[in-house]
Amino acid sequence: MYKVTWDKETGGVLLHSRIVEGTLGVVPRPVFWEELDLLGLHCLGWSYPHTAEPLLWAVNKQYWYRGELMFEAKGANIYDAATIMFQPGKEKARLKPVNLKKMLKRNAEFMFLLESEAIEFIRETFSQYASARHGAEQGDAAPIDYETLAARVEKRSRQKMAIVREDCDSFEIMPLDTAREQGKRVFHTTKIDKFLASFSGGKDSQVVLDLCTRAIPSTEFEVIYSDTGYELPPSLALFDEVKAHYRRLFPDLKFSLVRNHESVLHYWDKIGTPSDTHRWCCSIMKTAPIYRSLKIEGTNKQAKSLAFEGVRSEESNTRSNYERIGKGVKHDIVINARPILNWNTIEVFLFSVCSRLTHQ
Repeated sequence: MYKVTWDKETGGVLLHSRIVEGTLGVVPRPVFWEELDLLGLHCLGWSYPHTAEPLLWAVNKQYWYRGELMFEAKGANIYDAATIMFQPGKEKARLKPVNLKKMLKRNAEFMFLLESEAIEFIRETFSQYASARHGAEQGDAAPIDYETLAARVEKRSRQKMAIVREDCDSFEIMPLDTAREQGKRVFHTTKIDKFLASFSGGKDSQVVLDLCTRAIPSTEFEVIYSDTGYELPPSLALFDEVKAHYRRLFPDLKFSLVRNHESVLHYWDKIGTPSDTHRWCCSIMKTAPIYRSLKIEGTNKQAKSLAFEGVRSEESNTRSNYERIGKGVKHDIVINARPILNWNTIEVFLFSVCSRLTHQ
């Protein structure tokens, strides 16, 4: 969301609300000692501590230290060892870690605004759909399915329709373009049964989970984690660690782990090896089990759910076209809300560090 420049004094980065001198064209990512060891820098005369703080920053395969380009890595993939191309005079280096506390202090104002906006988005989205459900249920002895009505009107009129809420707490169906022109609040459905925080174990989903606990009562949503059968032991251990941490803070917060009833190898034998052109794995090992798990409590009916997820535009060209709230991405019964859609890697890192220091 914000622009980024180097902060040579702390060894970190600075956020800016506009383009200034030295603004980076590509957002860098933090580099830790483990990556430098994998690249073999410790065998090439470089000296650096094994600390929790980052030591360098990477822009693609270029590595920067306090605003200076140090080297570029060629190869460095699963098949080829890295070839290190040092800048003149950078063949030897003694690195100091980034001064995280000072960097956080310098970026505190921007991060406060960023966090506050994301929390408000989660709170408003939850309140909007929770109150819409309540309003729809009170509107008639038999609740009206506005989503089905909108679909019927769309089919007849051949234009995109929207469910909107009027000032008197009633609902209306109108053309989407008209709703946007009039500044109406648009709903994807008025029948949300469950609110979820989708947790993958990655940095983005951890940020969203933390934001959700600040914005929504812990009794009003649950955390859902999918074990696809490909999860490494550290990922499963992380889920248990995160669950234990938040249950200490919020004892009534519900965590659900979802698995397919068959193993990955079972489907390899039946369907074949997954590949770029034979992409069955996610739909069978993740999407289908989650779909089956979304039931209204005490019934066998599918629950319509709103899931807060850690998808970000920066991750791919496809995701750069996502709306902040979308429906039917993987499940017809799920609305996806993306609080950090416009955050960049630096902002996710700064939030994570700040959250970690706060909980220590």
